[in-house]
Amino acid sequence: MSSITLFVITFLILIFCAYLYIQLAQKFGIEDVPNHRSSHTLKTIRGGGILFVISIFIYFFSQSLPLPYLFTAIFLVALISFIDDLKTLGTLSRFGTQIIAVALVFYQLNLFGNSIFIIIPLLIFCLGIVNIYNFMDGINGITGFYSLSVLLTVLYLNYSTNIIDYQILVFGILGIVVFGFFNFRKKAIFFAGDIGSISIGVFVTFLLLLFSFKMNSPLPFMFVSVYLVDGGVTIISRLLKKENILKPHKSHLYQNLVHLKSVKHLTVAGGYAIVQLLVNIIVLMVIHENLSLQLLTTIPLVLVLIVLHIFINRKMKPNLIKQSS
Repeated sequence: MSSITLFVITFLILIFCAYLYIQLAQKFGIEDVPNHRSSHTLKTIRGGGILFVISIFIYFFSQSLPLPYLFTAIFLVALISFIDDLKTLGTLSRFGTQIIAVALVFYQLNLFGNSIFIIIPLLIFCLGIVNIYNFMDGINGITGFYSLSVLLTVLYLNYSTNIIDYQILVFGILGIVVFGFFNFRKKAIFFAGDIGSISIGVFVTFLLLLFSFKMNSPLPFMFVSVYLVDGGVTIISRLLKKENILKPHKSHLYQNLVHLKSVKHLTVAGGYAIVQLLVNIIVLMVIHENLSLQLLTTIPLVLVLIVLHIFINRKMKPNLIKQSS
């Protein structure tokens, strides 16, 4: 079977699975009920990110299960995350599964041969990426648009480097595109849920690690720099305010834009994706250069993102004061 035929068949399967999941979710009440932290006001089906998992699994099974440890990692987080979407699980079970999943990704990439002084910080950093991916999944379109910007960039880079089978990237993109058809709306038909955001987060983390080590460059991690800046600055800001960073909140920049400035969900989501694409284009221009030039280009880029984040949030500060008074 040709690759094009398999892509078309997968696309049709995903459409069928989407409508089937909608019927099952409505029947069994798999819905997200709005609360004080929500950016939506109506009950919406959750767990639609299962389409990404189905698409990736079609790749694995159609190709005789390559990358078995990555498959196991995605399977574990998808299973636990879907259960969590149905019935809230404890932090220990969710976080423990994520640690196992990232460890499996490391094993798949043969990273455990490195020094423990590299492995431990890298493990913590990668767990941070996975969780930030989850935290940022709060408005219609943001997970889908942003993930497309990341995967399309990796697909383009892979065209010149041939580091991984391009088909796994296409399958990931197909899953997100079909999910997006039901999510990229003013009123989403379903949300990604933890099964979507965390599974995509693990997959993206695997890709960033793979390309970083194969290319001997840290720059692939810049492909998620907008998320990392938003997550990192928000965490530091909450720590400075002596807030419990483990508790739910609405402090991310995208949340402030939606709740305080009433910017439309898809506008914010699209903005995040476009900014990340612009960053990625700059990164792609220097990623094959020497390390010094790479760092001289990307470090100021990160600083610009941080300054922009702080500036935009401060512009909304009068609204914050007014709202609290």
